[in-house]
Amino acid sequence: MNRIPASPLVMRGLEIGEKHLGMDELCKRLDATPATIEAWRLGHAEMPDRTFLQLVDLLTDLEPDWMSRAPKP
Repeated sequence: MNRIPASPLVMRGLEIGEKHLGMDELCKRLDATPATIEAWRLGHAEMPDRTFLQLVDLLTDLEPDWMSRAPKP
């Protein structure tokens, strides 16, 4: 299998998505299998632009980690 340079944006986005949602939910929301997500993460396959935009939308809906550490007024 050929390896292409993995996009740091895709790698980080998938990492955050998996951390907050879990692999099963991430797969469901991106309509992909765990093997496909791993291939995107490792650069064995290129994530389609449409799926990348879905990932961006998914991450935008997550509360940033730093928000939970902010002092309450």
